[in-house]
Amino acid sequence: MDREFLELCGFEGEDFAKEGSRVDRAFGILEIGPEDIDQAKENLTKYFSMDLEGMRKVWGIALKELTDLVLAKEDGKKVIYGSYPPLSVILAAGAVARDDIYCAAPESVLSNFMVPLFGQKKIGPFLETAESHGLGLAFNPCSYLKVRLGGVISGKIPVPDLLLSFCFLCDQTPKTDEILNDLYGVPIAYVDNIFEDKGDRWPQEISPRRVKYFATEIQACAEKFSQVIGHDLSEERVLAAMNIRDDFFRTFDQFFELMKADPVPLSHNDLIKVSQIVYSCIRRGLVEGPKALAILRRELEERIRRGVGITAKGAPKILMYIVPHNPTWVAMIEELGMAVSVTTLASTPGATAPSTYPSVWEQTADALMRRRGCYYSSWAEIRQFKELAECWDVDGVILFVHTPCRQHLLYPPKEKMVVEEELGIPVLIIEGDYVDSRNFNEQQVRTRLETFAEIVKTSRAGKRE
Repeated sequence: MDREFLELCGFEGEDFAKEGSRVDRAFGILEIGPEDIDQAKENLTKYFSMDLEGMRKVWGIALKELTDLVLAKEDGKKVIYGSYPPLSVILAAGAVARDDIYCAAPESVLSNFMVPLFGQKKIGPFLETAESHGLGLAFNPCSYLKVRLGGVISGKIPVPDLLLSFCFLCDQTPKTDEILNDLYGVPIAYVDNIFEDKGDRWPQEISPRRVKYFATEIQACAEKFSQVIGHDLSEERVLAAMNIRDDFFRTFDQFFELMKADPVPLSHNDLIKVSQIVYSCIRRGLVEGPKALAILRRELEERIRRGVGITAKGAPKILMYIVPHNPTWVAMIEELGMAVSVTTLASTPGATAPSTYPSVWEQTADALMRRRGCYYSSWAEIRQFKELAECWDVDGVILFVHTPCRQHLLYPPKEKMVVEEELGIPVLIIEGDYVDSRNFNEQQVRTRLETFAEIVKTSRAGKRE
């Protein structure tokens, strides 16, 4: 294995001997060769802050987790796949359950690492395999789900022993998992939710009926996990995992507070990589992540003290709905003199209030729906988006629409109207795919971003006169 590449990914000391041969084996299965690694090294140094030790360690976590995923069955582990967006507390509880269990959302692990470094060349075969096995382009299925299905069918990742189908946000997930059930007989635990109420008091008040229903679904998922895997996800174990996860989330929220500095101290290409190891609730992230994030936080505080940023002081700040895996998007925004300072992964006031429910399952349901508006209702999603724009005092908003996602297609027009009319902040809606870059046209995107940058700068100058 290329030592320079491993060093870029934060390997040091015993890592080379302990993990290097495993990475070699995983890359062999994924068909990642020397030319691909050279491309990865180029992308790392071009798009990411590899001068920061914390970022190198974050990439090391991603690389080790990818290796653990690919080699899970060879390592003699029982394999559980949750879906993405994840039911974080169940994934966290499964991830840290036992050394002989591997639990993660594979589409997140694969996409988070492979797309930024290798682009379409290496993720494309996953998509094409899925498209020839039930997820045809005519249905416009989510590329995340295609990565999930294509990875298993192509043999790049193991066939799981259990699927945790988190369909409380994505109605495409259960149908995709049914294909794996038909092909391999994999048992499935479904987790659903209901979205019928307006929720005009979110996040201060959450419907007790909603909490009870969601909690029942989460508990049933944990029981199915226990039955199939033979490891009891008791309330005590889930509570312990919840505490680990919540500490991780609180640390991540602190990074968004640092992004309020002027100039913004870190590219969002870097911060979205941090967010992906936090929100995916992967074992490597939960175990090794706190140390990496502590180092990165000190480095960012030092950057702020010295006035170092990724754009000039006084540059317009942008709220972005979703940040694609392709790092070209954020790089273009920064080249045009704007900085993405916050996304919808940040918490808004009231979202992290402690739960008063007695059971762990109800506490989990309550906390999930408070933290993310999209977990509760369309109205809550729009309210959260508006509050983020206000709290971070942004100058512009980019609503990246992941076109295969039927849920997220609902919000942007109303969000644009609310933010522009009530806050006077310019908003750009731009369509694309979070994972799949086959239809990505850099020049077309750049042209739209250039026009938007001029609008944002003019609007900002007008407000300051």
